[in-house]
Amino acid sequence: MVVTLIGLIAAFAVPKLDFTRYRLNGAVRGVVSLLNLAQRQAVTDQSNVNVIFNVANASVTLHEDMDNDNVIDAGERTRSYPIGEGAVYGLGASVSARLYSPSPVTFTRRIGGNPEVIFRRDGSASQAGAIYISSTRAGNSAADTRSIEVIAATGRVEWYRFDGNAWTRKF
Repeated sequence: MVVTLIGLIAAFAVPKLDFTRYRLNGAVRGVVSLLNLAQRQAVTDQSNVNVIFNVANASVTLHEDMDNDNVIDAGERTRSYPIGEGAVYGLGASVSARLYSPSPVTFTRRIGGNPEVIFRRDGSASQAGAIYISSTRAGNSAADTRSIEVIAATGRVEWYRFDGNAWTRKF
């Protein structure tokens, strides 16, 4: 009887869970963590850490630039990470950009054609900008869009969620 009751409750509750939202939030938290890691690594090693956004492959690459020349040299460590299952760079359907241009990644500096931001040894970032991430769900709603923003002077990273009407700060 108890098992049947639990089964009935689960049958009604599971369809109401929005797993896409959880995956998208997880992807955003992962990218925010990588940006925070890059900033801490730059301060700890006292050398630049370049964060490269591969929009086509939905990944992030960290490059520990030990000689601060902003070129990936032999012997310098690089690590690539996917942004997360079910997530892509870009704004969702009918979503207006928050503060920056509607480009998927608004940083203007490029390396190998991909946008990048550089965290310096004092913790600051090379420029302010945003990374927009949305869901790969077919017909994704406006609420499936997030904005990750980097403040240049401090290197602080914040993220926002679009709720369908307005941007709400989540971190």
